[in-house]
Amino acid sequence: MVQFPAPIGGTVLLDDFAPSILFAILYALLSPLMLYRMFHRRSRCTLLIGTAIFSIERIVIFSLRAVQSKNDSFRFSGGLTSYMQISFGMGFIGIASDAVKLARCLLVNATYGPEKYFQSPAAATKEGLVPPPTADTPDQPRVRTWCRRVANLMGLAFLTAIILEAIANSNYSKVFNSQKDANMTAVLRVASSAVAVALSCVVVCMTLWGLLKLPRVGKWGVAIIGTTYTLVVIIGIYRLSVMGNRTTSLSAPDALNTPRAKAAFYILHVLPEWLASVILFGNNIRKSFGTGLTGDWRYQDETEKQRVKRLEKEAKKEAKRDAKRQEENINLANTEDVEMKGS
Repeated sequence: MVQFPAPIGGTVLLDDFAPSILFAILYALLSPLMLYRMFHRRSRCTLLIGTAIFSIERIVIFSLRAVQSKNDSFRFSGGLTSYMQISFGMGFIGIASDAVKLARCLLVNATYGPEKYFQSPAAATKEGLVPPPTADTPDQPRVRTWCRRVANLMGLAFLTAIILEAIANSNYSKVFNSQKDANMTAVLRVASSAVAVALSCVVVCMTLWGLLKLPRVGKWGVAIIGTTYTLVVIIGIYRLSVMGNRTTSLSAPDALNTPRAKAAFYILHVLPEWLASVILFGNNIRKSFGTGLTGDWRYQDETEKQRVKRLEKEAKKEAKRDAKRQEENINLANTEDVEMKGS
């Protein structure tokens, strides 16, 4: 008989109906705020698209869990079980991956001196909480380069964790009949969550380093990053603590189906995910981190060639504006002449 990894969250039972409805409603209530942040011109930012999609998807998944709790044919569906395992495995890592982009903006903005500040994402943010550098603020291009490189590596590493989780659970229905597949799924799930926890700790340490070493790092941004990743780590540790559970049947108590196991899932996995989403969308991320619309999209600082090209383009735009203003003045003068002759 195959012993396979118990599904995170257990099998959806009748007791899951109430909490599933509750979290479907909570995510539905979050949606208007999320849409406001994504589309209002003073707060819209592309860096949280992944978290926005995740939040909308959670309405779907908890609605499905509510239906499953009342329907035996859905309850033991291999396809739905695989989908939910993928969703719960990838969701919190996706939030962590989006937050790396915020941490990058937080650190990179603090490295700019006044002469290059126009290149920063904060310069594209009106009324932001990130103050512009003063005249005596030193520019730190080397620190800026390393912040970008480390953030890029963190982003790739989180993507690796997401891929591991997707591979682990994409064929979860196969683990019921194959010990080899069951063992592989168990290993990949542990690896994915362990990587996510380790990377989250690294990002927090990197942000705290910025707070100590870069005077212009915003404290409110550091608080948001720290709180968000604390919630992510709680989820990761919870997952690692229950992944050792093996079972031979989805209906067995050791398939994380006891009331205690269910309560732990909703309190230590589902609730922190929702709180992390509330924190990110409850704040104007664009202003708090100085992200502009697209964050710190530069791979490196502007080169001399790029500067010359930019200045030429700005000069052409200014020339067009001057020509348009002159044309408008001429038209206005002609109109006044016609009116004077007519009078």
